[in-house]
Amino acid sequence: MNRDYMDTLAYRARRLYRDRDNALFLGVCAGVADAFRWPVWGVRLVAVLLLLTFFLPTALVYLTAGVLLPGKRLEFRGTAETNFWRRRPRSRHDRYWA
Repeated sequence: MNRDYMDTLAYRARRLYRDRDNALFLGVCAGVADAFRWPVWGVRLVAVLLLLTFFLPTALVYLTAGVLLPGKRLEFRGTAETNFWRRRPRSRHDRYWA
């Protein structure tokens, strides 16, 4: 492994968060999957397998991460969102009542 790859992994590990939008329980698996660009189903599968084999340590780490990790920042992107905010009022009264 080269140094650039390790630096990229270290950067991604520093920006871990909980993804409540794609969460099933606390959003820890979805946040880890998004930070490292892994499939969410794979991270959840590994979490379930670890939970079945090492219940107490896995449960403690998961719950601790669920409490300590910050939530995902809001991101607005896409043409529909951009067009919504750029839309101009249709008449003089729409400015106040739209």
